[in-house]
Amino acid sequence: MSIQSKPTDDNSSNSEATSDAPKLSFSTIESDIQSGAKLLDVRTAEEFAAGHFAGATNWPLQNLMDGKLPNVPKDTKIYVHCRTGVRSAQAAQILTNNGFTNVVDLHGLTDIENIGGELITSADA
Repeated sequence: MSIQSKPTDDNSSNSEATSDAPKLSFSTIESDIQSGAKLLDVRTAEEFAAGHFAGATNWPLQNLMDGKLPNVPKDTKIYVHCRTGVRSAQAAQILTNNGFTNVVDLHGLTDIENIGGELITSADA
């Protein structure tokens, strides 16, 4: 019941990352969403409105801190992200501490753009 971390290309050690995990792509995330996974953007509503990724649901970290958890089975794959990765790490820990067993911390916006995610802004609508 550990938090899965996004594989990194650098040589830094991350005790919670699986070193032999395949590189995650945004198309994989989109496919997983089609199969029932959730992509939770844990930034504020204002940050979400300024730009977010396709398929994302805004679920501010404050909601999780207040005990408002997603109403999904505990084994649902839940991807979490924020702006820089700090809040997503906190969100992943809260979810795991509450019994969610398939949580993937995608870290920040740039990390998701690096795996093929495109930020949708109001100018794109």
